[in-house]
Amino acid sequence: MFKTKKKFLLIVLFILVGLAALFWGTFQKTSETSYCSSCHLMKPEFYTLQASSHSQLECVACHVEPGILTKVKYKLITVEELFATLTGNYGIAITSTTPIPDATCTQCHDMNTRKVTPSGDLIIPHSSHTQAGVSCTECHTGVAHGNIAEKRATFVTDYGKWDESTGKNFMSDVSSIRPNMDVCINCHKVRNEPLNCSACHTTSMTPSSHKAETFINGGHGELASKDIKSCDSCHSYMSKEPVAVSKENDGAFQQFLAKDNGKSSIISASDYAKANTFCKDCHQKRPPSHIENFNQTHGGLAEQNKDRCFTCHDNNPRGDSPVTKVTCATCHPSIHNKIPWQRSHPVPLPEKPQVTEFCYNCHSENTCGKCHSSSKK
Repeated sequence: MFKTKKKFLLIVLFILVGLAALFWGTFQKTSETSYCSSCHLMKPEFYTLQASSHSQLECVACHVEPGILTKVKYKLITVEELFATLTGNYGIAITSTTPIPDATCTQCHDMNTRKVTPSGDLIIPHSSHTQAGVSCTECHTGVAHGNIAEKRATFVTDYGKWDESTGKNFMSDVSSIRPNMDVCINCHKVRNEPLNCSACHTTSMTPSSHKAETFINGGHGELASKDIKSCDSCHSYMSKEPVAVSKENDGAFQQFLAKDNGKSSIISASDYAKANTFCKDCHQKRPPSHIENFNQTHGGLAEQNKDRCFTCHDNNPRGDSPVTKVTCATCHPSIHNKIPWQRSHPVPLPEKPQVTEFCYNCHSENTCGKCHSSSKK
């Protein structure tokens, strides 16, 4: 009887040890990055991680809080996720719904002993930000995956296209990895912190082109017409209202995965100046050229460069706050609304009229182009 009982206990013990070993092995295996990357939906996350500075870490090092109980709880969640994957009952795209706490970061990055070395001329007092309750991920959210979810790269993509090369190209875009100035500005605004350049930069942020004598009076407009996105990189933060320069975001997503192969629509410098309140605040001041008898002499200047006039004096103002309410039609009333406008043309129009130089006496080329598919000047 005793031998039978002993044999039974040994069998039970053997089974328990086997189950424990199986449990621990499964626990360890499902904690490896290779397990996460086995799901095709996680390809973007896997390949961007492999190209990041955190490539030697397992996924759970950041996505599971420290502590054995937390890890066990996480494993129970993964069982639910596995079932959803096997049954096809999951949402696209997969996003992290749980923020990563600072305690996870400080397991490796001890901010009490670490010497912070911000790049370039940046001023980053980490202690001040920590005391203000700013979490690590508010600034460093792109360090492991390049903000691919925010770029919607995990929403509109062919997961089969993702490989090591795609991940490297994504992570080569430093604007996706380093703290975004949008985050800094927005955070400072809501906390009523300084917004001037010197608050975060040790050197002057004024480009050399801005120091030219002709920059204020006309020079800046010529530069803006060549590269408005360069202007927007600084002046967007000076506007009280958001300005959409491009319909799509730039970066590796546009180059490698976007349907339009990186093409994007950029607004004109003139339209930008009407939308950016920083530009409007300056343009609303009367220029030196607008002397006392300007109403008698403005025609000559307009003939030289009407587009420059239309930067402020737009016959088709946008929004509730145009640069100025004075337009050509203020003194040269339009008769388009009184009778059919075709009959008011200074020259007879054929059945299919085309734009001529007379149109540009009052209208910009963009205005005429709304109706005419092509124009002749």
